[in-house]
Amino acid sequence: MKKLHQCMMILLAGVLGACSSMSVDDPYIENYPADFSVQEYMALHPQLRSMQYKEAVSAYNDSVSKVMGGAYTAAKKTDDSLFMSNMDVLRAIFLDPYMGGGTQERWDKLLENKSSTDTSISNTAKRNFNSLSGFNFINQPDDILLLSQVPVDYDAIARQYSVFGRDHGWAYRLCRPEEGANIPRTALAIDKIQAVPVKDADSFVADNGLYCRDAAGIDRLIQ
Repeated sequence: MKKLHQCMMILLAGVLGACSSMSVDDPYIENYPADFSVQEYMALHPQLRSMQYKEAVSAYNDSVSKVMGGAYTAAKKTDDSLFMSNMDVLRAIFLDPYMGGGTQERWDKLLENKSSTDTSISNTAKRNFNSLSGFNFINQPDDILLLSQVPVDYDAIARQYSVFGRDHGWAYRLCRPEEGANIPRTALAIDKIQAVPVKDADSFVADNGLYCRDAAGIDRLIQ
């Protein structure tokens, strides 16, 4: 058991140490607007950071599975049950803007729906709750502490914009006061074009515009 614990600590250190930052010799650097800020882009699209948390947890759990072998399934079942019954931990994860991204109002509603006798509502709540299990480090007592130590891979977030976000019209910064009345992306032809599923990469039409997001959450064309 002591040897197993030591192995888990080594695995955990490896996962939490997997950190990188935005590279100055990024081959996609020409795809970034002059005023691009990876921190601001991440704040506008917190799901990118949330994915990093879940990827770190998944990488650790996969490694633990290989170490534990056949004993992992039972251990995971027990640990997941404990994790999903800890409402304080689940609430903290749900309310974190870069993890669950929820609000207290949504959390209260989630709890209400979870206990509802309405099958359709309770099933939706169950799916939302189950998604939180992706933040559970198996056989680790303090998931919140470990999650707080997962490094931000700014390079990956910046690259997401250069190879995907920009071509799909993702806003990369907040709108300035004078841009508050700019054309909404939803009013542009490209929005309708990209809303239609494409059969292959050759038929994809890239968005050549740059966009900001206003205080109401509307993405607007930067002119």
